[in-house]
Amino acid sequence: MKLSIFARLAIGYIAIFILAMAVSIYTIGQLYQLERITRSILAVDNRFADYEQKLSDIFLSLMRYEKKYIIIKDAGLYNQFLQAGDDFDKYFKEAVSLSDAAGAREILAELKRHYDHYQSLFQTEVQYVRSGEQYPIDRYKEEKDQAINGITETLKNLRAYNQQSIYNKVKKLDEIEAAAGRVAVLIGIVALTIGIIISVFITVNITKPLSVIKRKTKEIAKGNFENDLTLSSPPEIKELAQSFNLMCAKLKEIDRMKTEFFSLMSHELRTPLTTIKEGINLFLESLKGKEVTEKQKRLITIINEECNRLINLVNSLLDLSKMEAGMMVCNFTRTDIVLLINRITREMEPLTETKNITIETGGSEGLPPVKADIEKILEVLRNLIGNAVKFTHNGGTVRIRAEKTVVDLGEFIEVSVEDTGTGIPQDKIETIFDKFRTANFGGSGKIMGSGLGLFIVKQIITAHGGKIWVESITGKGSTFTFALPV
Repeated sequence: MKLSIFARLAIGYIAIFILAMAVSIYTIGQLYQLERITRSILAVDNRFADYEQKLSDIFLSLMRYEKKYIIIKDAGLYNQFLQAGDDFDKYFKEAVSLSDAAGAREILAELKRHYDHYQSLFQTEVQYVRSGEQYPIDRYKEEKDQAINGITETLKNLRAYNQQSIYNKVKKLDEIEAAAGRVAVLIGIVALTIGIIISVFITVNITKPLSVIKRKTKEIAKGNFENDLTLSSPPEIKELAQSFNLMCAKLKEIDRMKTEFFSLMSHELRTPLTTIKEGINLFLESLKGKEVTEKQKRLITIINEECNRLINLVNSLLDLSKMEAGMMVCNFTRTDIVLLINRITREMEPLTETKNITIETGGSEGLPPVKADIEKILEVLRNLIGNAVKFTHNGGTVRIRAEKTVVDLGEFIEVSVEDTGTGIPQDKIETIFDKFRTANFGGSGKIMGSGLGLFIVKQIITAHGGKIWVESITGKGSTFTFALPV
């Protein structure tokens, strides 16, 4: 029995309707999963991050009280240690109650083991101190240091685990949203067979908000945590947008805490590193006129170089913290850029002579002075020229040019630093000025530097109203160019 055209159309419309319903149910399920994962980040991961930060802060207090008590034996310090220990136990239990994954529970168990060992060592030492008995102080100090290192490393692992959990969930949000976007397109295609009104409704009310969420998800993945997502309808997506904004606020707070932690640690590290540096210099002074083996000279040289590297890293972290906090201050004066270039090239002479690298300077004569912070522009030149020398093979050439250019925005002084080094892969050029981005030296896989130098350079040039860019050919060299307004 043959079906009539009307019956066939009816069956077709029914099939389309069932398909549309199935797709709609799938989309609603995906939206529910999006909201569930978002709520999980807010209710579990962000709270877990708060507890991890509190545990880290309390443990720093514990170490201070413990060290002070061992030195001055004040009962008040011991009581403060006990109070801090109670706070640590409290937040640890709350963190355990939030841990919903085996990995987190294992890290917390390891943290508890190191912490209990640390407490046991300290309490035993307290008994010796109170009784006045002699005891192996060095052994207890060594064991406590091992326990402290274990606790510190475990807290770092806990922080990394939680950050990875948040990243995985955000990535999952992006995947779910992308899948939902594809389904939304399918709904549009199916709806077109039914009518223009339904297709427009689906496009306006589902596809567009999902596209906005997709863009916002990518911004979050890039580190932009501004809670500016505004969607009015439908209600489920509006609620999801509110959850996104709340999540962004929490992530922004975590990022702020990270910046403050870097700043605090940098300040705490710079003083002992400077003391170590001065001690090394005094030690080197005392060795003059004495017989020293080549191995001893090499070891002292390595220690001195590594100390300088650590001091430079700490200074870079401090600069980074100031920039992220918007506290970078520039003292602008009129200066000759050529004089600054010549100053840095003279600084680089020992290294260039060692590597037999030729530095060529040139450009236009009679350049007008630029309005700049001399020390910060010196830092820019020192970084760019230093990188060029570092990444250029022995016997290579570094060319530095300064010339005046005129564009629609006005007159600029352009300074270019060209090297004949290894070059930068094309897939790395777009991110070379990002934080903590490092390059491979000579394709050997060896990482050079902390990844902060070029980021700081870009921030300084931007603060001067200029811009910086790079052109590179792998295996032939790179050219970094920055422009400063006259």
